[in-house]
Amino acid sequence: MSVDDLLARADRLAEEDDLEAAAALYAEAARQGVPGAATRHGEMLFHLGQDEAAESVLREALAKGEPDALDWLSDLLVETGRGAEAALLQEQADRALRAATIWADAVGDRERAEAWYRKAVERGERGALNDFGSFLSEDDSRQEEAEQLLRRAAEQGDALAYSNLGGLELDRGDPEAAAAWLRKGLEIGDQSGSTALLKLAAAEEQMGDTEAARALYDRAVTDGVPNAHVTRARFLADQGETEAAEADFQAGLEEDEEGAHYYYGEFLAANDRVDEAVGHLNQAVEDGSNAAHEELALIYQSRGATKAAEEHFKESIAAGWLSAVYAYAEMLRQEGRGDEVAALVPEAERLGATPEQLEELAG
Repeated sequence: MSVDDLLARADRLAEEDDLEAAAALYAEAARQGVPGAATRHGEMLFHLGQDEAAESVLREALAKGEPDALDWLSDLLVETGRGAEAALLQEQADRALRAATIWADAVGDRERAEAWYRKAVERGERGALNDFGSFLSEDDSRQEEAEQLLRRAAEQGDALAYSNLGGLELDRGDPEAAAAWLRKGLEIGDQSGSTALLKLAAAEEQMGDTEAARALYDRAVTDGVPNAHVTRARFLADQGETEAAEADFQAGLEEDEEGAHYYYGEFLAANDRVDEAVGHLNQAVEDGSNAAHEELALIYQSRGATKAAEEHFKESIAAGWLSAVYAYAEMLRQEGRGDEVAALVPEAERLGATPEQLEELAG
């Protein structure tokens, strides 16, 4: 079999998800010295969950000068909990934007991420203005800086920046302004799979046009937009379409969409299916959702399981949920432990409670 035939067959097997067979052929191509074949071999092993073997192959490919091996090795390191090592590899390769993204998303080192985002912007790396603006928009104290960067990106024709500007306006409670940005972004660029559709649907919903919102949610599901099933499910639940909502929640679970267990658990609890809700909310906690703690606390409180409720309230407060402070305070008062509420005031203050809220909490 010629080298070209070998690669063509390997590529076809990979497209058909016959990853083991594809991996074997890529390995053979690599042994014959075909450029890029070792990286593809490592990629297949990574997808097969053979992390140790994949790492060995990818490191060897990188050492031999295969440039694509760097990103796959970085993905593997992030997946296996070694985000800092992945970021350092990107730094060594002087790839500013990718290094910034890993520091921000996989490691949570915002200071180091910002330094590399700034380098990426200074160098004019594609997408850097939008990504840096999106990063800054996560900080409530830096919304103005974020908007300036996103506007610069939009001026340069970055469709994703329009989507992020629309998101900023949604957060500010201005769906009309959000819709204007989002429609423009969808007009100027192919955003197949973009969350802009979901944001525009939310804007239409807030403006009262539920039919336009429905059409956009349907389009997002058809286009395979991430988290579209769960988002449409929440819309359908709000419209009272319980059966259709549940079908979407279950589709979201099958697709492993973000927040599927949490939002399905919330839906089940609202429909008096509390035992089922607890299972999904506990799974959400295991998956890293801190929002589920308060929901669980309220369920356990209603069942008289004070100790379990208290544990979840404390977890929720530690995760930064101000609403949990007030719910916990209410439980303490109901339990005749009102004298313990004073200790929650500093927590509420730390979480940004207003003077009026603090006064209400103190009683």
